[in-house]
Amino acid sequence: MEEENKPKKVDGRKNNGGHSTKGRAGRPPKITEKKLRNFAVSAIKKAYGSEEKMWLEVAKQAKESFPHMKMLLEFTYGKPKEQKEVSVKTDINIPIVNFLEERTIDITPEEEDTDESSTTEPQV
Repeated sequence: MEEENKPKKVDGRKNNGGHSTKGRAGRPPKITEKKLRNFAVSAIKKAYGSEEKMWLEVAKQAKESFPHMKMLLEFTYGKPKEQKEVSVKTDINIPIVNFLEERTIDITPEEEDTDESSTTEPQV
C-alpha cells in the first residue's frame, strides 16, 4: 500500500534508471583492453614470430615509407604535443594619473546672468 502513495517520476526513461547510454558510454573496462592486447600480441607472434621481429620489419619499411616512420617514432618517443601560436597585443592605452601634482578644482557655483524680461513680475 505504501508504494501506491508514492508519486511516480515521469521523465521518459525506462524504469527511471538514468541515461539511455548507461553501461555503454566512457572508457571500456580494463578486462576488455587486456583481452584485445592479448589477441594483438598473439597475432603479431603468429605473423612475425615475436614482437621484436615485427618492430624490425616496421623499422625496415620506415626507411621508405613516411607513415611507417611516423608510427615508429610516435611509439618510441611519444606523440608530440600540439603547439598553438599565441600572439599578445601589448599596446595598452592607460591614462597616467599623477597624485603628487597639486591641482585645485574650483567647485564654487558661477553666477548666472539673469535676463530681466523673464523675471518681470506678472501684471494684475
